[in-house]
Amino acid sequence: MKYTNKPRINTLSFDDDHGKRLKDNELRACTWNVRSLNGIGADARLVDVLIKNCDIYWSGHTNKRSFGVRFVVGERLCRQVLAFTPVDERLTAIRIKAKFFNISFICAHTPTEEKDDEVKYTFYEQLERTYQRWPRHDIQVVLGDFNARVGKEGVFGPTVGKFSLHNETSPNGLRLIDFAGARNMVISSTRFMHKKIHQATWLSPDRNTRNQIDHVVIDGRHASSVLDVRTIRGPNIDSDHYLVAAKIRTRLRAAKTMEQKTQGKLDVEKLQSKQTANDFATRLSHLLSESTTHPEGIQEQSEHVSKAVLPPREKLVTSGHEKTTGTMKNAALPPKEKTLPTGLR
Repeated sequence: MKYTNKPRINTLSFDDDHGKRLKDNELRACTWNVRSLNGIGADARLVDVLIKNCDIYWSGHTNKRSFGVRFVVGERLCRQVLAFTPVDERLTAIRIKAKFFNISFICAHTPTEEKDDEVKYTFYEQLERTYQRWPRHDIQVVLGDFNARVGKEGVFGPTVGKFSLHNETSPNGLRLIDFAGARNMVISSTRFMHKKIHQATWLSPDRNTRNQIDHVVIDGRHASSVLDVRTIRGPNIDSDHYLVAAKIRTRLRAAKTMEQKTQGKLDVEKLQSKQTANDFATRLSHLLSESTTHPEGIQEQSEHVSKAVLPPREKLVTSGHEKTTGTMKNAALPPKEKTLPTGLR
């Protein structure tokens, strides 16, 4: 066996998942704190690393290049989005339609340990209001960069798992545990045994310190639905954080279809009959003369004539054959922009 001094390069991408195909009853929810997406082509590189076909929902400053939280929704879930709620530059929420229970995701970016307690208190108050906004029967998931080290102290009971990277809890970790424990939630990112390299979510600039500060929190009723949470080290977009992926067992609702009548086929041969042609002209003139609107512009006049043509055409010229096609799409949602740190697929 030959040994070399060349560094090992991990080429694992987000979509590979170690060669395992994502099952139909599994959902992958990820969180990733990236440095900045304001550079030229940064958002395009991020989408290329995560998911090729996706919709991106953004919340943050419109004229200030600081903070901001986003959701990237994969192609499989694009038509399952029920609602999107941008809160501020540190919080945003999205609701996904599923078969038995809908899923509410909240993406959070907590202030660091150095910030004043007042700033942290304000953040958790806003997080509480956002959490209370969604239906209680939903599967509630809060994920993101909490800047919180969670220890292995047994006093926290079922709220914290046994496989945290750290032994002691930081002040931000206590705030996170208080928030989760008061709402019967579980910090799932500490419940699964992995190697330390697959637990650490942040790497210091000198590459000597590793912390587990990005977490996935889910309500206790559905804690068993989380099959795994681990760090994926392959994807790289020049960030000091690693991508954290949670695999959740759930069934998505199939896209519903609705019947939509298309315009009937025109039977032009009927116009060869003088009687039909005269009836058509008479009805059209009658409808135009009865109209109470008097459009001024050319486009308005054209639309007015087109609407007047429809009734006599359907009665005299349209054939009896009709077909039904079409797919029901989701209701209109707020504008989407191409940037993010949280992905769903």
